[in-house]
Amino acid sequence: MRWLFLIVIMNLSLSGITQNATQSIIKGNQLYQQSQFDLAEIQYRKALEYEPENERAKYNLANALQRQTKYDEAAKLLEDLAGSSKDNSIKSAAYYNQGVAYTKIKNLDASIESYKKALRTNPNDQQARENLEKALLQKKNQKSSSQQKKLQSSMSQKEAQQKLDMLNQKEKQLHQRKDREQQGSGQAQDW
Repeated sequence: MRWLFLIVIMNLSLSGITQNATQSIIKGNQLYQQSQFDLAEIQYRKALEYEPENERAKYNLANALQRQTKYDEAAKLLEDLAGSSKDNSIKSAAYYNQGVAYTKIKNLDASIESYKKALRTNPNDQQARENLEKALLQKKNQKSSSQQKKLQSSMSQKEAQQKLDMLNQKEKQLHQRKDREQQGSGQAQDW
């Protein structure tokens, strides 16, 4: 009889924990919809205190963090979520949002890798495919812009060297002309 009582108490407490986590997620979602992302973050964190492995709370928390421009923290949380989830749709969404976070902080290499992981998990994700293409294009433009700047700076150095050489040549010609004039007159002129 004692065992039955203990089992009932444990089940009630576990259902209470699950209910508290669910209630916190619902409150967080309401706050998120009202664009109160900082308060939503608090509710999602509270849900994770009740259920540390709650994937919905982690995903929603990452979204609230992104809305507050806490991209690094969101990306780390999404990496953890994608790594631990058994659900491919959650993994794909986590990798996709991680790619968005990395794009926002201009980490194109990590962004590209996240979009690739999202596509490996869900090859039919058109948004991930489009964002991957955009990130690859940005990376290509970044490289060409960097190469162009290097080329421009080296061209200006070449031009400067050419002008310096030309000035040295003119100076040499002036000295030669002055020397010829002094030799031709035989005397130095006094002005």
